[in-house]
Amino acid sequence: MLAINYPFFVSNTTVIFRRPSIFDLVANVIILIDPKNQMEKNEYALDYILQAEYNLLRKQIIPGIIVIPSGKSNLIWNGVHFISQGPYEGGVFRFLIIIPNTFPDNDSPQVLFTSSVYHPQINPHTGELDIKRYFPVWKRNGHHLWQVLRYIRRIFQKIETINAVNSEAAHLYEHDPGAFLLKVSECVNQSKDNLYIPDSTTADDPHAIV
Repeated sequence: MLAINYPFFVSNTTVIFRRPSIFDLVANVIILIDPKNQMEKNEYALDYILQAEYNLLRKQIIPGIIVIPSGKSNLIWNGVHFISQGPYEGGVFRFLIIIPNTFPDNDSPQVLFTSSVYHPQINPHTGELDIKRYFPVWKRNGHHLWQVLRYIRRIFQKIETINAVNSEAAHLYEHDPGAFLLKVSECVNQSKDNLYIPDSTTADDPHAIV
């Protein structure tokens, strides 16, 4: 009989078992099904984990954001953010969530905006959102993908300029608000103009959000 061992930590001389997370339970179920084939175990486990993540996400209320797993890879989720208030009001920004194949261990997911977004925390060349400022270390049992979506929504509600990846946007926001708002207005208008134009990065994805 195969024993299922849950992670624990030691405090002084006391061994304290923590309650297993959904990720632990999924991994152990897959081991029971196929204990010898490590590669298939990892693939099956990741599929179940991502399905569990998506089910958790569907239970959250995150106004203005739509997200759906790609039809080409379960490690890519297509998203769009409809902004209804604040300086980016009216913006319709598409993005991708890129999930590492080691998820939920190790690296944080990546968030790449495929729409051009003028924002202090979004790289103007790559479109990548600086997610490390909020998730410096991805915690297997503490972080979930729905929290990433909450963070995406938050950056447009509360603009932060500390450790900005777009230094020009940060400088204008702090020292020339009028010029900053003009740049923001340009990217908002561009997003609306491109609303019904297929994104080149997801043009062949059957689950692309157009």
